[in-house]
Amino acid sequence: MTIDVVTRREELAALEPEWDALAHHDPRDGFFRTFSWYQAWLDHIRPDAEPFVFLARDGSGRLAGLAPLCRLSYRDSGFRLHAVAWAGREVVSGDFLDFLTTPEARAEVLAAMVERLKAASEWSLLVMGELIDGGDSYRALERMGERHRLAMRRQEERLCPYIALPRAFDEYLDTLSSSTRYHIRRRLRDVEKRGAAVEVHSRPEEVVRHLDGLVRLHLARWRKDNQPGTFGRPGFREFLRQVILRPPAGSRCSLYQLVHEGTPVAALLMFYFGESALYYQAGWDPNSTLAALSPGVVLMAHSIRDAIENRLRYYEFLRGDEEYKSRWTKTYRKTATLLFARKFMARQYLQMHHWKDRIKNYLPERPGAPAKPSGQYADSQ
Repeated sequence: MTIDVVTRREELAALEPEWDALAHHDPRDGFFRTFSWYQAWLDHIRPDAEPFVFLARDGSGRLAGLAPLCRLSYRDSGFRLHAVAWAGREVVSGDFLDFLTTPEARAEVLAAMVERLKAASEWSLLVMGELIDGGDSYRALERMGERHRLAMRRQEERLCPYIALPRAFDEYLDTLSSSTRYHIRRRLRDVEKRGAAVEVHSRPEEVVRHLDGLVRLHLARWRKDNQPGTFGRPGFREFLRQVILRPPAGSRCSLYQLVHEGTPVAALLMFYFGESALYYQAGWDPNSTLAALSPGVVLMAHSIRDAIENRLRYYEFLRGDEEYKSRWTKTYRKTATLLFARKFMARQYLQMHHWKDRIKNYLPERPGAPAKPSGQYADSQ
């Protein structure tokens, strides 16, 4: 197994077909590891980052693995460190990031890539974010840190709720509590009685044409909780437009809108990849006359029903333990971020966070601190 490293942007495009073919070897979680996601993130979120893509080839020269990494300046708490990290994570919330491999060569590729990563001189801080907690990549990286006695930190432990989809929507509803089941069915009836209708746009050009409406509703929903919302961050809209118009091979998206009196009052953006439906961004107008009828619930119910009818296996809520998600499912996975330091300033950075963690454990919660947004289900009760 040989490992090559691509560091020039102009060399990336030629990798797209093989890159996405590797991503599809994980039909559940491969979406955020695809070429289009990586490229759009470099173009619009971190144009200062440099590609650092590992390519693993077997004895016949066939591409057996790829690591969608980048080199960037990592700034936090007054530190500025030379880092290597997954691309496609910061701002855009890429989840389940990982090395891409063929199933038969996975163990060999992981071993070779982890050792090559350890030997790379380009980093003082290694940021391996949003790994599936306890997965084979997580364990391989953890063993690397222990074997080479690197300073190591585990952080950003997140719950990622999901629904293992049954064969029929009513079968899914039967898994919920009676009060939640009643609430969903009643809200579906209520909005219909008020003359509202759900529209679904699935052609990339249509989705982009309605993207500004999603932005407006997303920001309105978050401002209700005195939060800025993701769409307010530089480059995010442009990033989404590029991913939608140039979707990864074998993927697609849909924009759900609840329209009342000719105006969208709620919107939900979904991505689909392999066997998964990915709940990505949503918003609604808190000042709409339908706000009390849980418009977010209505759109989510439609998207879950459509995922079931399309014979998908998973409905992924992605990272976050917001209360509303627990109404729809009790099943979840965990992700975590591993940080490794091998130079003085990077080790000092991890030590600083170690002491911050210890201090936080002894401090009471700050009175008046802003609460975490409670999510669309709870907000629209």
